[in-house]
Amino acid sequence: MTTHTLKRLSSEGLRALGWTVGAALGVLVAAAPPPNGAGAAQLGDDPRECLAVTLYFEAGGGEREDMEAVASVVLNRRAHYDFPPSVCEVVRQGGPEPGCQFSWWCDGRSDRPRDRDVWRQALAVTDAALRGRIDDATGGALFFHAADLETVPWRVPRERTVQIGRHIYYR
Repeated sequence: MTTHTLKRLSSEGLRALGWTVGAALGVLVAAAPPPNGAGAAQLGDDPRECLAVTLYFEAGGGEREDMEAVASVVLNRRAHYDFPPSVCEVVRQGGPEPGCQFSWWCDGRSDRPRDRDVWRQALAVTDAALRGRIDDATGGALFFHAADLETVPWRVPRERTVQIGRHIYYR
């Protein structure tokens, strides 16, 4: 997602072009889905971009609470000493190869959001999360996996905290 400071364009004009308009840190910005291209390699260092794309691909088919739970995991990791200190570093941990922390990052497919409604929801949840306006329903979880997995994807025992939507959360 690219971000541009608005000068002369109206909100209505940008929406007509398919852009989402919002405020970040008191500066009016317009956010569009990431451009077509190589995918993960294009992800910048904007925490809003990194978190929104993560929510879109990890929890985009579920309810808002699913996105809030995934956002909580990313932010819990950012705050934990065992993980990188920034949202984007948390999202990219493990690199763009299989074995990464978030499956969308290393699956080799396009990272361009296609569903505008889901993308708008991901941006709204991202903005709320980055402003500290969501409750952590995961119980401090640092990990999650799809509920339909037959075996957990890690070898180290983890404490299960809750199932929210299509994911099971652990710390």
